[in-house]
Amino acid sequence: MKKIYNKSAKLFVLLVLLVSLTACTSKAPQETELSSGETFPKFDAVDFKGNPVNNDVFKDHPVTLLNIWFTGCQGCIDEMPALQQISEELKDKNVKVMSICLDTYEDKKIKEEAEKILQAKGVNYTNLAVKPSEEIDAYLKNLTAFPTNLLINREGKVVGDVSVGSVDDKDKKAELMKKIDEIIANDGK
Repeated sequence: MKKIYNKSAKLFVLLVLLVSLTACTSKAPQETELSSGETFPKFDAVDFKGNPVNNDVFKDHPVTLLNIWFTGCQGCIDEMPALQQISEELKDKNVKVMSICLDTYEDKKIKEEAEKILQAKGVNYTNLAVKPSEEIDAYLKNLTAFPTNLLINREGKVVGDVSVGSVDDKDKKAELMKKIDEIIANDGK
């Protein structure tokens, strides 16, 4: 009888913990979620060549494809050749392909690992290590699926839905290219 009571008590405590955790994580603050038309959070970063980069990078391109990844994400790594191909295909349209690697800013070893991954995958598009700050951290720390891809116009606003999952799928890539062409066509410059 005592064993049954102990198991029941443990199960009850586990259930209470689960419910409380769900309640804590299911209501993320609104400012951590971006939707179409919202401005991408302000950030300061360093590209993997040591150059400073911030939100001003968006101004020079009708659209920027911003990919968010981390070194432990196999899907992120697998999609890199497709992103490189998109970068090359859209260079003449002045489309910027850029990535934020989440786990590289303060860890030299991880940055070296990321550089090896990029080299092995033949990546030449810009990769960033973002400096921690309240605004960008609030967004990046609440991402729950990777890779994450956003289209950002020259005003720094997110255009269309945030895409989760790899763009190396033929249909996803075709949809992405169509959206990019629409953004370019509507560019005021």
